[in-house]
Amino acid sequence: MKTIKQILEEFLEVQQARLKPRTYSGYEYAIELFEDYLNGYAYQYLDEDDNKLFDKLYREGDIEFCEIFGPDKIGSWEIGDFLDDFMIRKVAGSKDFMKTVGRVMRKFVKWMKEKGYMDEEEYGTSAEVVDELKDELPDVTELSDLIYNYIGGNPTRTVAETRDGYFTVTKTEPGKLWLGDYMGSGEDIGPVTVSDEISSICKVGWTICLEMGRTSDGWVMLGSGNVYPK
Repeated sequence: MKTIKQILEEFLEVQQARLKPRTYSGYEYAIELFEDYLNGYAYQYLDEDDNKLFDKLYREGDIEFCEIFGPDKIGSWEIGDFLDDFMIRKVAGSKDFMKTVGRVMRKFVKWMKEKGYMDEEEYGTSAEVVDELKDELPDVTELSDLIYNYIGGNPTRTVAETRDGYFTVTKTEPGKLWLGDYMGSGEDIGPVTVSDEISSICKVGWTICLEMGRTSDGWVMLGSGNVYPK
């Protein structure tokens, strides 16, 4: 059985033969990041027996996840976690690179199915996850930048109350957002004043890391982190 590392190398060889060097470099970097994710985080989806094997081999020979397991350990959970968490939290790439990663992962899961490395059922689920996230990744990246720049251009000095954490978008209107606690506790905060551009991009269900402040005119954003499409 081929290992994941061998599968990734095979995929890149195929792409290198058909792509221009500049385009291929984007594919290569995206797959390198996916391999980094798998080696660092995919163990969390292993069952008990595989987890014991991974721990044993990693401790004894410093062998990475992708050198131990085969393509059956790549599925919708791993791909989804890579796209909607790792790429945002660990990589924080540009909007254009996020588009590239989405295209590469869509091509990769299709190739895996065609080569027989992924069965039809898992392919259907994985492709659905990629299709859902590949268009949202560039948008949440853009939104994160817009919020950061908006806060910098609209400083607030006097606040009566502050809240910080992860907030889920529950409603949008032009120039306004309503935000709920990510854990589902407490009442929604809103309306929160934002630019029309921010409210037009923002989608209900997205999660934003924020510091919020309540002023005499209502709630405003004081600080921001990442935006997640979930």
